[in-house]
Amino acid sequence: MREQQKLNAQHRLWAGTAALWAGISVSGNLIAATAKFQVDALDLSIALQVGRAQFLWISYAEWFCITMIVLGLIWNMRMMPILLMGAVGIFMIQQIGLTPILQARSDQIIAGLSPNHSNVHVLYAILEVMKFICLLVFSSRVLAAPVTLTALAAAHRKHHAF
Repeated sequence: MREQQKLNAQHRLWAGTAALWAGISVSGNLIAATAKFQVDALDLSIALQVGRAQFLWISYAEWFCITMIVLGLIWNMRMMPILLMGAVGIFMIQQIGLTPILQARSDQIIAGLSPNHSNVHVLYAILEVMKFICLLVFSSRVLAAPVTLTALAAAHRKHHAF
């Protein structure tokens, strides 16, 4: 029983951290990122510089969430669930593969140049939605699982009480 309660608490912590990560991700990388370009008082150069700072700080928060999840899994000697692996993999693709391209492009715009058309922003946004879905589904499944596990444990105790 005590082991089950510990497992349920760990599951809720992982689900909460994943849900926090999902919220940070969608609010900072999709909603706020788009909103700043709706402000007429911000010229494109300033909006891009604000965006750089925004994405940097959001990535710090995402790294924190990843670190907390991974440390929890290591502490409990568990494998990372596939949905979390997907979210972490997408984050790594964004950080290592796409962010440098987007930064180079924004450097050109800030310098007054007109870079060629690129779909990298679209790819980044698609990956962001995929990451959000992975985290949301993971959180939902984990939060539903303890109820099922607790019910099974109660049924098991009842069966063995006779």
